[in-house]
Amino acid sequence: MLRFKLTKHRQTGHQISVKKRVLYTVIAWVWVMALALGVIFVGILLFLGHGKRNLYKKTTEKAPEIVMDQTSAGETTAAPGEGDIPDRVWEDDWISYDGKVYEYNENILTFLILGIDKDGVVTPAKDKTDGGQSDGIFLIVANPDTGEASIVGVNRDTMVDVYMLGVGEGGTDLVAPAEIAVQHGFGDGMEESCELTRDAVSKLFYGLPIHGYVSFNIGGVKKLNDALGGVDVTIPTDYTKYNSKWKEGEVIHLSGQEAVDYIRKRDMTEFESARDRLSRQKQYLSAFVQKAIAGTREDITLPLALYKSFAPYIVTDITVDEISYLATQMVNYHFDSEAIYTLEGETRMGEQFEEFYPDKEALQRLMIELFYKEVVLE
Repeated sequence: MLRFKLTKHRQTGHQISVKKRVLYTVIAWVWVMALALGVIFVGILLFLGHGKRNLYKKTTEKAPEIVMDQTSAGETTAAPGEGDIPDRVWEDDWISYDGKVYEYNENILTFLILGIDKDGVVTPAKDKTDGGQSDGIFLIVANPDTGEASIVGVNRDTMVDVYMLGVGEGGTDLVAPAEIAVQHGFGDGMEESCELTRDAVSKLFYGLPIHGYVSFNIGGVKKLNDALGGVDVTIPTDYTKYNSKWKEGEVIHLSGQEAVDYIRKRDMTEFESARDRLSRQKQYLSAFVQKAIAGTREDITLPLALYKSFAPYIVTDITVDEISYLATQMVNYHFDSEAIYTLEGETRMGEQFEEFYPDKEALQRLMIELFYKEVVLE
């Protein structure tokens, strides 16, 4: 009979010591990795927090300065002590409208988007009058309280006081009424032109705080459009004079140069062709924003990727940390075609060009709807 003798392997003190060192090393690395991840996480939060703080610190204005006119409906600005509003609770930035009291919502973020009528990458203007006109002017309004995003389109022919550089006697600057689109043309074609246009738009909206701007040469839209995978639009009326495929009711996938043409082309011989083009720009921007928000929910890095593809064509004062913060917030917003607005008003023929004059009362109503919240008086 064969017998097997079972023996228990005895570990030496050296082997035990080696295993302990390995175990301690693994534990140490786990702690180091956990600490590193914690530092990275805190760093990201601080980075995003810095971006948020910067956005809200950019504006010096606390609230628009709307003075409501007396109307046939009895809508007026209530003065301190009037009606049921005692003097001791009235705030300087409150306004009354249609029997209710409103205050500016300081949580709202508003961004100016400018489409400049140039094709190539952004370069400084040759002189102070060659910055290019802003054929597309939009405000993106983000309300974190409701999670709603809205778009306001501004007619390029809106008449405002334009700050004109170097065109006065002896090369002096002057201010004169002109279409708001030409304001960007005065300046360096870069930050100066954008800031002048931002100030003009803010003044049009009663001193509305604007937290950032992005101007882009329209010729670069095909880069941005294609980076998003193209945009689908339904042709609202017959546009076959611009493209044989653009028949009323057709669903068209815009890619490449076709996207540029859709938001750029207009028939200068037709009255209010700028307003017609603005409706197409609104439609395209609405479809683009919806697709971008949906894409960001799937890939949080999408806004940075879009920015990278479009960077040579844009001028912006929105920094990387601000873009990162906005990207994290974008997934929480919803947007639909009902949340896109244009200014009501009248187009008249000037000496040479069409001139658009906004309806003051309609603009005030729009301001209250988008930028204000009701004050509940106890």
